[in-house]
Amino acid sequence: MAEDRRLLDPAVLARLSNLYLVARTVVEGSLTGLHRSLHKGSSVEFAEHREYAPGDDPRYLDWRVFGRTDRLYVKTFREETNLKSLILLDASGSMAYRGRGLSKLEYAVYLAAGLSYLMVNQKDAVGLMVFDSAVRRMVKPASTSRHLHHLLEQLQVTAAAETTNLGEVLHTIAARARRRSLIILISDLLDDPERVLKGLVHFRHKYHEVLVFQVLDPDELELPFSGPHTFLDLETGDRLETDAPAIRAEYRKLVGDFLETYRKGCAEHNISYVRALTNDPFDHFLHRYLERRARYS
Repeated sequence: MAEDRRLLDPAVLARLSNLYLVARTVVEGSLTGLHRSLHKGSSVEFAEHREYAPGDDPRYLDWRVFGRTDRLYVKTFREETNLKSLILLDASGSMAYRGRGLSKLEYAVYLAAGLSYLMVNQKDAVGLMVFDSAVRRMVKPASTSRHLHHLLEQLQVTAAAETTNLGEVLHTIAARARRRSLIILISDLLDDPERVLKGLVHFRHKYHEVLVFQVLDPDELELPFSGPHTFLDLETGDRLETDAPAIRAEYRKLVGDFLETYRKGCAEHNISYVRALTNDPFDHFLHRYLERRARYS
């Protein structure tokens, strides 16, 4: 990727500056922010009553309950807190495909940069894992402007390589991710859907919120090529010679079934799933998605 290409130019920042990525589920955190925390504190949202114990702050005694029950109870609260998020960026060989615009990986990098900017701008921590058949690079979550600069530098040098083993990689990361977080996967998902979905469900079993961006090139949906064509597998190097128009109808059906498997599987396990096409400017796409997400949060 050209070094002089700016991941976040002023026009993009202006478009994204008033948007927020709000967690839909309860997350853990420690700073004041936009999201509900599991930690009990002294903020605005009442959580529950708990029987008084020596050492409890008497300011939170509920005297109305005492009047009804003749027993001492204290109020506990949920505090508003920051979100910890982790962006998982697929840099396997298939992400290098380029149709008539950006490659899938370039688009994914821009998307990751935009999301990182949003998270830091709303004082939430964001980290990054770049992977192919295994995790290749990691930036631990933080929420400072210096951290954002470092994260963008890491995105800038990301290149596609190696084969895909998405399901196994997801299981590996989920086993390490102990603190409840927002997991953001950016990938073309070109792997066995059953294995990938099992990896995503692993995060859900550990109470993480999961957001999946499937990045595809329009060519992969439509197969618009004319006449005999040679197709190259960017991960294995295998070649397939065929007449594109002759297989187009069956190809589109298979792709439709493939995408529907992911859509249904994610919906079944309460995983947010959205498809992004590389011919749709990433900031326009992200703006539409976050506005829609906010309406239903």
